[in-house]
Amino acid sequence: MSIHFFTIFAASIKLREQICFLSRHPLNFTTSMKKNILIIFLTLLTASVSMAQTPTDTEVTDEKKTALVTAIEKAHKQMTSLSAQFTQRKSSALFTEDAVQKGKLNYKSPKMLRWEYTSPKAMTVIFANGKVLLKTDKGTVQNPNKMLNEMGTMIIGTINGSFLNDASNFSAKYYKNSKTGAVTVVLTPVNKRIKAYYTKMTITLDAKTLLADKVVMQEVSGDTTTITFYDKKTNLSLSDSLFK
Repeated sequence: MSIHFFTIFAASIKLREQICFLSRHPLNFTTSMKKNILIIFLTLLTASVSMAQTPTDTEVTDEKKTALVTAIEKAHKQMTSLSAQFTQRKSSALFTEDAVQKGKLNYKSPKMLRWEYTSPKAMTVIFANGKVLLKTDKGTVQNPNKMLNEMGTMIIGTINGSFLNDASNFSAKYYKNSKTGAVTVVLTPVNKRIKAYYTKMTITLDAKTLLADKVVMQEVSGDTTTITFYDKKTNLSLSDSLFK
């Protein structure tokens, strides 16, 4: 709503090994795995972008920027809930094919999020009431780890628009496409922990609704994660039981 290990190869292999391990043994949730889960789920940050601005994108500054930020904040405050489908694609120079996952999300204002992978393997992460739950076919892990809670706050902040004022974690630049009217927000990490993982996060908002369509996250390792949101529905009545 874009971690630096010893080498790119070591980082990619280590992450994939631990993701596979976690899928087989979800209750063995070590500190190292918690750090790597952060890599995976920071990519949940809500959010249509290319990896660089196009010639039709113009930076929005001064009074126009203030008006734009106000409009984005207003659109997000009017959203009490969000349900959507998503496709997550991770590209790496070490692999010939992208890793593709699909799923759905449910968000309920102000701070409840259910992020659910449905394929190729089912897995759900829930952020609600200060708790983080990881659910797989092997069981449920409750993990109140500070880092994961902070991560959940960041994800929700991207969905509800509070990332606009998150100067402690990101510096933000705004661009507007002269042809489509779509707004692109480029977030550059200033927080040391986030800077160790990502070089840039680029979010594009729908021209009319100002809600996120896609997010592209560029990692220090050179990998790129792209999440595309579709079939978005807002202000539905969502039961609290979804977030338990």
